[in-house]
Amino acid sequence: MKAIKVLIAALGLMVILHACSSDEPSSTQEPTTPPEAVSNEQVEQPVNQEQKSSKEEQIASLKALLPEGATKIPETAAEIASFPIGRYAGSNYSEHEQELQTFLQELPAIENPDQEVVGMYYMALLGLFAEDYPDPERLIEDIKMASFGSPEIDDPRFQFKEQYNVEIILDASGSMAGRMDGKTKMDAAKEAIKAFAETLPKEANVALRVYGNEGSGKDSDKALSCSSSELVYQLQKYDAGKLAASLNQFQPTGWTPIAHSLQEAEKDLSQLAGDKNTNLIFLVSDGIETCGGDPVAAAKQLADSNITPVLNVIGFDVDGEGQKQLKAVAEAARGRYVSIRDKKGLQDEFSKAKEIADEWYKWRRKESSEAYSRKVNLLVNNTHYKLEWKFLADDEKRNVDWMIRQIKRDKRFPQQLAEGLARLQDEHKRNVDKRADELEDMLDSLAKKSYKETIEAISEQYGINAGGN
Repeated sequence: MKAIKVLIAALGLMVILHACSSDEPSSTQEPTTPPEAVSNEQVEQPVNQEQKSSKEEQIASLKALLPEGATKIPETAAEIASFPIGRYAGSNYSEHEQELQTFLQELPAIENPDQEVVGMYYMALLGLFAEDYPDPERLIEDIKMASFGSPEIDDPRFQFKEQYNVEIILDASGSMAGRMDGKTKMDAAKEAIKAFAETLPKEANVALRVYGNEGSGKDSDKALSCSSSELVYQLQKYDAGKLAASLNQFQPTGWTPIAHSLQEAEKDLSQLAGDKNTNLIFLVSDGIETCGGDPVAAAKQLADSNITPVLNVIGFDVDGEGQKQLKAVAEAARGRYVSIRDKKGLQDEFSKAKEIADEWYKWRRKESSEAYSRKVNLLVNNTHYKLEWKFLADDEKRNVDWMIRQIKRDKRFPQQLAEGLARLQDEHKRNVDKRADELEDMLDSLAKKSYKETIEAISEQYGINAGGN
């Protein structure tokens, strides 16, 4: 009996020892992953994929905010001048703070942006404020205007004919009531036109057409205003009393039918064929077409007509969108575009037509003319171009700096973004200033060259096809 009890006890001890050994892991067995660890790993993987996808989407959103055609920060003079004009070019950030804050909210906040991404942010800011720097082709057009009448110019539009005619097409839309230098833009334009007309040779003809001078800026008056384009001073010799009366009969009021006015101007001069008439047209506008017309197509039609005019498009205190369209109008007419911001700038533009008229008068009387012998140092003010570049660069920097400060204050954006943008801004400003100095140096080097030699040198320098110049 005692032996049986010992056997039972031994068997019990063996069962207990076996149970304990089965609870301990073997030295060769892989550790078992806790259930909660598996769960965490399964959740973490989709988050990483989502973050990756989100960053790609943010970069795509940023690219969508870049100006059309922009692929790199401009470096050369040609790249700077051809970079798309900013939406708010020619204005101060303070005039558009609400729109700029909206843009800031649309700007994606990308974590840890690399240099390439910071560069895209900077191009997006240039898309807001990049100024319209005078490009090499504008320089050529300015030299052509200053050399008007020279036998070296192949373009027949710039050769003197028996009659000299100037038509001014003036914007009389409501926005011309805006003020500058203590007076409305309309009053400044009227004064400049009057001062120009009274200096013309008595044999020259001048005309004045205004548009948008009927109705108002209300939708209910749009049809009336868009159909209003009136030749208030018929093409004729200068008559002080008649011109003054014509200038006094309208005020800025309505919409902006640029295309319609260009078509009407073609009719005004239709009997004055370009083979016997030197025809100049000055289009002065402070905004874009608002009547649904196609001013670019109208400008091309005008240029291809038998009057073959030289079209000078003057953007008078125009924003970025306006500059883009008006520049396209000038290009379509193989003409010249210039952006000005004050009355003096407008007077300076009209003075070019006055100087051409003086040379035409000498040519007509068969007097000796400086137009045939003037060198480049007398054709353009070299320092003017340098200063214009630098003034525009200062304006551009002031506006972009403001946006960089807004990004720095916005907690959504990493601090390194604002720092990177500030570095790019400083580099870009130094580069633009450097190009301005180079432009002046190049013009100085051409000071004793003839018209043709100058055009060829500029064209070669900037890779421009100067055919027809």
